[in-house]
Amino acid sequence: MIHAGTHKTASSYIQSRMAANRSQLEKAGVLVRYPAASGGKHRSMASALARAEWPIWQGFLRDLPATGSLVLMSAEHFAQPLASRQSRQPLVELLAAEGFGLHVLLFLRDQPDYINARYVHSTRRLYHHMSFESYVADQLAHRSHIYDYNSLFSDLLSEPAVSYCFLPYGSCFGDPFERMLTSLGCDEPEDGWRPADPRKANVQPGCQGVWLAQAIGERLGQLGVQGQSLVKAGRVMNGIAEQQGWQHDRYCGFDPDGAAAVAAHYAQANDAFARQVWGCSWRERVPEVPMQRRCFDPAAAGPQSHQKDVLVEQSLKELALYNPGLKGILGTSALG
Repeated sequence: MIHAGTHKTASSYIQSRMAANRSQLEKAGVLVRYPAASGGKHRSMASALARAEWPIWQGFLRDLPATGSLVLMSAEHFAQPLASRQSRQPLVELLAAEGFGLHVLLFLRDQPDYINARYVHSTRRLYHHMSFESYVADQLAHRSHIYDYNSLFSDLLSEPAVSYCFLPYGSCFGDPFERMLTSLGCDEPEDGWRPADPRKANVQPGCQGVWLAQAIGERLGQLGVQGQSLVKAGRVMNGIAEQQGWQHDRYCGFDPDGAAAVAAHYAQANDAFARQVWGCSWRERVPEVPMQRRCFDPAAAGPQSHQKDVLVEQSLKELALYNPGLKGILGTSALG
């Protein structure tokens, strides 16, 4: 079975709990195995699927014990290639030749909630420094397909050789790791499932963290540096958010009207998808996530706003520790 995301649906958390419960899962007949070079992750297998590197898959499958147990893999990077017949069909044939079937499980967020989460993630990683409004317009104009589940997964849904399970994602539904196992028919151990490693939790940057990341992106643009090219950007932003205590103040870029407009944009496709997969309307299975705009306004922050320049400088210097090219640029700038 492949847990394939989607993006921003607690995949890292699920993978952490898979690792923590590996022995308990094996007792329940669920095997978690990793490629030797993966360091305890399945992302390399998703990359091999996307690149049609079938010897990697053959080697992985043939190293598995012949127990007849369910083999569980997880990486959000599986979602896109598994949605494509061109990538998926050779995998299905390879699995069948090695004595395996394919079951795919995915979590789905309501689109306004999903877009908001992707904005925070991409801003924190310095992929851009767009305003929220510009980001939403850009996503709907150029990447609308990744939020249209009916279109994105239509080919997967019509694949008779693949079984699938789609679960709505959100705090109201409970723990995603435990829901995944329930969908597989796994009973919880008497002493319970072990918790995730707290050191591997994703830190939310909070409203001020998003604001700071935008400011850093603007400064990098002035220096002629592409923020997306920098490594460890997320780690640096997470560290600052934790130091400043920002992570509990969750960012929301939508107001109710904006969220309703996005929901209406996908309503017809959502209902078509939900009726095929769940036999009901989208809203019968996926409740609306309340949206109330919440962001950092430096104009209303008073004396706090003076921290921006200091934190931008601190952030750039920390980023330079992992990016020698940036260090050279800073050395010739006013910030060096």
